[in-house]
Amino acid sequence: MENEKLPINFFAPREVDELRVEGSGNSEDPKWVLAGDELVQRSTELFSAFNQFSEIVTERSERKSAVPFVFVAKMCDDSTAKSRRKDISSLFQTDDRSNVIGLADSDELIVKLDSVSQMNEISSRLQDYNRNSYALSCLETFWEFQPVIQKQDNETTYKIKLIDFQDYETNISMQRLFERALTSRKMSFKKTSYASQFSIYKVELNPQTMLDELRGDDAYEMLFSIEPMPKYIVSLDSVQEETTIEVTRPVDGHRYETLGILDNGIAPVPHLAPWIAGKRWTVYPESAINPTHGTFVAGIALYGDACENQEWVGHKGIKLFDATIFPDEAKEGLDEDDLIANIREAIDANHEKVKVWNLSISVTRPVCDTKFSDLAIALDDLQDKYNILICKSAGNCRNFISGRPKGRIHEGADSVRSLVVGSVAHAKGPDDFADIDNPSPFSRIGPGPEFIIKPEVSHYGGNAGVNQNGELVTTGVKSFSANGDLASSVGTSFSTPRIASLATGLYQELDEEFDPLLLKGLIVHSASYSENLRIPVTERTKQLGFGVPKNVSQILYNAPYEATLILRDTLSKGEKIDIMDFPMPKSLIRNGYYTGQIIATLVYDPILDPTQGVEYCQSNVDIKFGSYDAKKQRDISKRNILNPVGRAGAQNLFRENLYSKRLMRDSQSDFALRERLLIQYADKYYPVKKYAVDLSELSEVNRQHFTTPDKQWFLFLQGLFREHTEQLAELERRIPSQDVCLIITIRDPQRKANVYDEVTQELDAFNFWHSNIKITNDISLGL
Repeated sequence: MENEKLPINFFAPREVDELRVEGSGNSEDPKWVLAGDELVQRSTELFSAFNQFSEIVTERSERKSAVPFVFVAKMCDDSTAKSRRKDISSLFQTDDRSNVIGLADSDELIVKLDSVSQMNEISSRLQDYNRNSYALSCLETFWEFQPVIQKQDNETTYKIKLIDFQDYETNISMQRLFERALTSRKMSFKKTSYASQFSIYKVELNPQTMLDELRGDDAYEMLFSIEPMPKYIVSLDSVQEETTIEVTRPVDGHRYETLGILDNGIAPVPHLAPWIAGKRWTVYPESAINPTHGTFVAGIALYGDACENQEWVGHKGIKLFDATIFPDEAKEGLDEDDLIANIREAIDANHEKVKVWNLSISVTRPVCDTKFSDLAIALDDLQDKYNILICKSAGNCRNFISGRPKGRIHEGADSVRSLVVGSVAHAKGPDDFADIDNPSPFSRIGPGPEFIIKPEVSHYGGNAGVNQNGELVTTGVKSFSANGDLASSVGTSFSTPRIASLATGLYQELDEEFDPLLLKGLIVHSASYSENLRIPVTERTKQLGFGVPKNVSQILYNAPYEATLILRDTLSKGEKIDIMDFPMPKSLIRNGYYTGQIIATLVYDPILDPTQGVEYCQSNVDIKFGSYDAKKQRDISKRNILNPVGRAGAQNLFRENLYSKRLMRDSQSDFALRERLLIQYADKYYPVKKYAVDLSELSEVNRQHFTTPDKQWFLFLQGLFREHTEQLAELERRIPSQDVCLIITIRDPQRKANVYDEVTQELDAFNFWHSNIKITNDISLGL
């Protein structure tokens, strides 16, 4: 029975499960709202701080400046919640348009003023404290916005960002004015589009010289930041291996999808040449290409399992597309704007035939907590525009050589849409630091900005350490050098193509439209930690994401004692999915209680807005799974009651405090070591969430309360949107929405109950639409 392969299933909520979100109301003012003398004093202070802008705004108006005046509104420490942000935004709204255009920090709003009349209108509101008490209670002070200037010794190449005024025509006009100002001063520049309405200027000039030249000009007033232009590098230190690998070739009649390798080129060595699709894409002449790193990456993507004599990925061969975006001449690194332009052009020209891309190139700059990197924003934009999936390396760190802690993931690895990959050790030499199946010493760690989980997954990328002489030693993974020899090397550059080829292998195994969210969800859902893992539970997601995924076959098929369901939907504002007839198998009732392991992975495409700083992810999805006593009728004639049926005695079982600390501590089961995952997300805007619970680990009291045979089971999803996105959508008369993919597995840990068949029968009994995931049927024509 265990060896039987049963395909995982799609299912869809019924019409009765798709409900409207209900509001709540309270006529009394919250306790945090100021009143009396305190409110009057706050109004006076804010008016005085705001009134200091009067002279500047008037002067700009008199000289007919086209650039809006921009200032910062500092919020009180406890006023960053969405419910309070709405009141603040309303204070600054004029002519049915929001004047809040971004975030300088988590508690600092960037606000624009277009005219003296707008300033007068807001001044009046600041003095009208009774009518605007909510907003005034949330604000601390104001100051004029100043561009962020970062200087670096011996650096002459800088990138410039302009303020995004949240208006297409205004932004275009500002760019033209800025370019005219640079040209008139004979300052050479290069403009690169990183994302839609997000352009970067590169100048070869000391920033202080530039500021001195522009000060007093409209061009100075539209500056957002000037910082050194990041440089990206590729490096390959390999050791020749003596073993050999048999050359394989595509089989006629088989479907092969193509993986794009964004790197420094693929050499047409005998092992790779039969699998290379089409001609190399590049903007560089052949003389400028040295395909070392890219060849090694491509070799792992295609022959990774064969090189290690393992079934880690398990595809049947994939095609490779060579996108050479990095020249050999860039010894000191390639400027970020050039790299992004190359990536954008390569994907633009080939996105219809190549849907999964591998990017193992890193900048040597860690992410920061307060904003997402420009490279990440560019990669996200490409994935949105072309419906592709990019697999990105987390980055390498050499701190272990000098005994220092690991550094944070590199810029670009904070890309929300990308699948970011860390490295684990596949073997251990005498001087290597990491045990097998533990994080590689060089693999950078998360989290990303806003504490999002990055990397999401890991794979085998080698091991490293220091010998008695203080010299670096490595135990590498195997692939091919540019001359076709088998070689070994280490790095997240080489764990990443295993995940990229896994995604490509899944895509070609499926007879479904390309769906990056589904592929990402399947890979994360299958990931788990090795029983050999020796790091604290609290460090797991930082170091390895959700672990190492299974291979293609293991991901797509269930055993009879488990059932995996996929819910793929779109959640709009004001909607929720509340499945009150979730098909929980009764065969899992043992000794008077429901048992079983529940693994749920939720991935979604949050609305993204680069102007919002650390709040780049503008939407969220909440998930709840659990039991309840009974359905109850609700009076929809009452205020805020929109749905006629509800749940009585419901309990979300994805909560850590319900489980016995003693049972979880004492358990040495495979599930406890490899899969148990209870993360308290609260209101975090994580684009990937995963829970893995064992109902047998509930505390005795909670088992009696929530898992008795008379219980019914529910699954709940609801989308949430930040205030900025809600207000923008309201002004533009549209409803914000986000794509969602939920994958949930119910498993009998004793491997006895026929969970697969029972879940299928329950879906039929409750009238759910469901269907096996479609698998490709290749027709072999022989050799």
